[in-house]
Amino acid sequence: MKVAEVLKQAEAFLFDFDGVVTDSEPYAFQTLCAVMKEHFGIIPDDEDIAFTIGLDAHGVAAALSRKYSIHLSGDELINLLSTYPDFYTEYEGIKPFSGIPQLFKLLRERGKKIAIVSSTRKAHLLSALKRMGLEDFPSLVIGGDSVEKRKPEAEPYLKAMRELGESCESALAIEDSPVGILAAKRAGLFVLAYKGSQVEQDTALADDTIRDYSELLELF
Repeated sequence: MKVAEVLKQAEAFLFDFDGVVTDSEPYAFQTLCAVMKEHFGIIPDDEDIAFTIGLDAHGVAAALSRKYSIHLSGDELINLLSTYPDFYTEYEGIKPFSGIPQLFKLLRERGKKIAIVSSTRKAHLLSALKRMGLEDFPSLVIGGDSVEKRKPEAEPYLKAMRELGESCESALAIEDSPVGILAAKRAGLFVLAYKGSQVEQDTALADDTIRDYSELLELF
């Protein structure tokens, strides 16, 4: 695996959140489809809206507006979604992917830096991490509201490396979506694609892939 060589010099591990730390995307699809059906009479399936993965609410609203020729602003989408149970603060089934707690623990024991770099709002990320018992592991959490230009722009990852005091040569990004992978590549990072979520995505731009975190744990 290409990642085996990168691990030797990596001091910082930058994790996307949705679809990388927890399998939130199926629930996000479910609520988004419900919004489209109840408010616009549109019944998309998961494949129809898979392109929204990795975007914040404003990006999702803009993409849906273009695809379905509707008028939906980011603020309107946020208000509509607020009428459903929130995955990060209310959903009872929230849990980390198998291997994530062990990986976080190992990285901390090895003195590595852990950061969450996501398009999700920072407050939601902090809530979800706490609910899963992972809040003490990341030294940095960057949400979509922490930057001016969100993924697929490089700013979230550039900000993370700057605040961690690391360079692209000493950091590794773990992503699952084309949007996130592109953001990390634009920042000059080696990108490991995680393929263990329920939603299959195009990860062709990534440098290497894993389907289970046990594959990564075995390399340490």
